[in-house]
Amino acid sequence: MRKRLTNHLANKTAAAGLRREISDDFKYDKKKIKHLKHILHNVNVAVGTLVSALNEFSGVKGPSISPDGLIGGLGYIMPLKNIKEVMNTSIHNLSDVSDSIADELTNPHWNAEDDKDVKDLIKEKEDVEEKAEEIGEGGEKDEEKGEETKEEPPVAPDDVITSKEIIASDKSFEKAVKRNLVRFSSHP
Repeated sequence: MRKRLTNHLANKTAAAGLRREISDDFKYDKKKIKHLKHILHNVNVAVGTLVSALNEFSGVKGPSISPDGLIGGLGYIMPLKNIKEVMNTSIHNLSDVSDSIADELTNPHWNAEDDKDVKDLIKEKEDVEEKAEEIGEGGEKDEEKGEETKEEPPVAPDDVITSKEIIASDKSFEKAVKRNLVRFSSHP
């Protein structure tokens, strides 16, 4: 029995009672099912990859990689908390896509109930969702293993070197960056 990773419908229009209205004379091209299989496989891989990335990211203590709680630089800066939220939301959104495609593949008009590939893909999807649920329930790696983690000493704001300070202290680096920016901006 399949179950959804998320408890909400895929989108607000679905929640409002959107139903498919397909005319009886529409002919499904059975050759197109291979595309749906590939898409489902790729979405499953994407969900699994995101789950692994979120698991890894959750296992790293924020202060050990970012004393100010931010990641990035030179225009691409995000709070650590936002990155985790975006990754988690992405997992749930891709899971909804996966559920929709799996439902389509098991729809009787494709006559794929006995298709081994479809069964394997549905199993793959369920395994990925099970892994996602385990990680969601398990918390961070260190807590999962029952290991005690040592609190790292707080970092004083004066100890943090910003990217502006680094660039200002290294004039040759600054010149190289400007030279490359000019080179990239001069291409059509």
